[in-house]
Amino acid sequence: MHRVDTARCSVCGSCSAECPTGALEVIGTYYSVEELGGILRRDKVFYDHSGGGVTLSGGEPTLYLDYVSGLCRRLASEGIDILLETCGLFDWGRIAEKLLPALSHVFVDLKFVDPSSHKRFTGRDNAIILANIERLVAMERPETLVRVPLIPGVVAAPENLKAVALWLRERKVTRVGLLPYNPLWISKARGLGMTVRYDRQTWMTEQELEDARRVFSDFEIVGPLAGKGTVAKQGRGLQSGPGLGTGGSA
Repeated sequence: MHRVDTARCSVCGSCSAECPTGALEVIGTYYSVEELGGILRRDKVFYDHSGGGVTLSGGEPTLYLDYVSGLCRRLASEGIDILLETCGLFDWGRIAEKLLPALSHVFVDLKFVDPSSHKRFTGRDNAIILANIERLVAMERPETLVRVPLIPGVVAAPENLKAVALWLRERKVTRVGLLPYNPLWISKARGLGMTVRYDRQTWMTEQELEDARRVFSDFEIVGPLAGKGTVAKQGRGLQSGPGLGTGGSA
């Protein structure tokens, strides 16, 4: 049985080429901004007819600001709709200058309002995240949707959800995305040799989903949990979200 020393890995891919059983593989392909822009522009006719566009997900796209902003400027100049998914932990000044003008939509995750809970479960303070969300929801463009990843017993704990809902109401936010927990991340994490500290391996029950939905009953719930009396909009980027962090940062 082979073991990969990730501390020494330089991401060169040589091990996958030499692996005799094919157990190791490189997933993903690097493209320059020009190459990727050309690939994405091929589908512009479909974006135009469907009302869709390009979604930047991750990981955390804002960690690669020069690359991402260069790509977005090229796409936006051709009228392509761009959506950014982010954990909210970024330098506002740099993002506002380089990236926001090219974006049509932002999906930003809000896990905790309480700083000690956020620090405990993610390892980071949430002051920057909360400040960035406040700025985003106050803007007309890009249109921002705050999403709450429903991690049972953690983010989806009743008192935490109530605190999140109250914080959003105080900022006059009326739409929210609720992301049901997806346990499929666990096998992927273990396959990468990562230590799994949260290992619930079952999907959320209908009762758990309903309890979360009830906390946000006065919001327009966007996505898979849009229920009775709300507007169901399945939009891009509203699939279940794995784990506690986004991009390993927040």
